[in-house]
Amino acid sequence: MDRHMIRRNRLWYGLAALVLVLGCLAAVILIISTLISYPSLIKEAYKGPLQKVEVPGEADIDLRRKGAYGVYYEAAHDPTEVPPVLDCSLTSKTTGEDIPLVPDYVPTNRYSTKDGNRVGVLIYSTTVKEPSLHTLSCDYPDGRVSPKLVLAIGPNYIFEFLRVAWNMGGSILGGAGVLCGSFVLSVGIVAVASIRTRKKQQVEGGINE
Repeated sequence: MDRHMIRRNRLWYGLAALVLVLGCLAAVILIISTLISYPSLIKEAYKGPLQKVEVPGEADIDLRRKGAYGVYYEAAHDPTEVPPVLDCSLTSKTTGEDIPLVPDYVPTNRYSTKDGNRVGVLIYSTTVKEPSLHTLSCDYPDGRVSPKLVLAIGPNYIFEFLRVAWNMGGSILGGAGVLCGSFVLSVGIVAVASIRTRKKQQVEGGINE
């Protein structure tokens, strides 16, 4: 093999190595930056206070964040207490639109108050498209007015966690895709270089014969 061919092969192999190194570097940076961003993403997703409402009755609540919300039933001390049946509605005070409340009792979607005296469990899910003042109204189906209950409306914690995890998973898969793509490309460069070298050797061998 002549020096020109050796030099050219070195260039090809160097290019392949460079592509692989840059791909690995880009993948590592993307994955690490995604993992580092997790706390801030969760903090932003859970942003917004839980606003308490005593029912049966109604109250105005200021929903300032666009996106998914949960309506939670707060029980005193007992985390296994099953929420009572309620008829609830959520209405925008700006547009007068009724915002659908989807019954969504999820025993595992719960929280504890800071003092530990109450436990909230998800009973409705909803999505607010136009942040503004809303009226949350709840009554017993049979019309009775007691016992009084406490509901809270705020971020839908499980939904927000899954949304953040989905977005992070997409970024991590993107990093893995960059790594795989750089590996395939570098192998392709080496393969092309090998084929070109083999063909040149065959041509030179035929000429020498």
